[in-house]
Amino acid sequence: MEYDRRIIKTGAICGILGCSLFFGIVGLFEQLYWQAKFQTLVKTTGDFLSIMGSSPDRQMSMGTHLLVAFALLLLAVSFIGLYKALSYDKKRVSVTIGSVFGVLACAIMVEMAIVQGTTMTKMGKLFLESTPNQREIVLYLYRGLRYIDYGLDIAFDFFFFSAWILLGFAMLKHKYFGKIIGSVGIIIFIVTAILNLWAAPNPPSLELSPVCCLWILVVYIQALRSAKRISHENDPVMSSSENSLRDPL
Repeated sequence: MEYDRRIIKTGAICGILGCSLFFGIVGLFEQLYWQAKFQTLVKTTGDFLSIMGSSPDRQMSMGTHLLVAFALLLLAVSFIGLYKALSYDKKRVSVTIGSVFGVLACAIMVEMAIVQGTTMTKMGKLFLESTPNQREIVLYLYRGLRYIDYGLDIAFDFFFFSAWILLGFAMLKHKYFGKIIGSVGIIIFIVTAILNLWAAPNPPSLELSPVCCLWILVVYIQALRSAKRISHENDPVMSSSENSLRDPL
C-alpha cells in the first residue's frame, strides 16, 4: 500500500506541475509575448514565418513547444497516479479505460507540440533563406504541413476529452472526489468536446482550455490530499490511534 500511496502522490505532484506549466505557457507567455508581437507585426503568413525563422524568436518558439511537450509528459505520469487513487478501493472499468486514454492523449500532444514547433521554426528559416519566387512554394508547403498537427490536435481531443469524461463518472461515487467534482468535470469536458469537434480542424470560437486546466488542477490537489488519507486508513497504528480518540472509554 505504501507503493500505491507513493504512485498517487507522485502522479498528483506531476499533475499539478504539468497544469501549472501548461497554463503558465499558454495563458501568460503566449498572451503577453506572442499575441502582442503578432498583433503588431503579422499581417500575412509570410510575416509569421519571418518571425519564426529569426533569432531569438525561433529559439523561443521551439523552447515554448518543448516546454508544452514536457508539461504533457508530466500529465501522462499523473494519469497513472490518478488511476491508483480512483481504483485503490475498487477496480473500475471506466478508470482503467479513462487512464489509458489519458496517457495516449498526452503522448499524442507531446508529438504534436514537437512537430508543430519544428515545422514553424524550420519552415520560417527556410522562408528567410529563399528567393522571392521560392517563397511562394515555401508558403504552400507550410500551409499543407500545418494540417498534420491539426489532425494530431483532433486525435488528442478525442482521447483527452473521453478520458476525463470517463474519470469524471468514476469520481461521482468516490469518497475522495464526489459528485460535485465529478459532475463539474463531466459537464465541462462534454461542452468542450462539442465546441472543439464542431469547429475542427479549426480552433473553437469559445476557448474553454483555461477552465478545463483549473478543474484538472483541483482534481490533482484532491488526489494529493487523498494519498495522505489512504496511508492513514491503511496504517494499523494510525487507524487504532484515531479510533481510540473517537471511541469513549
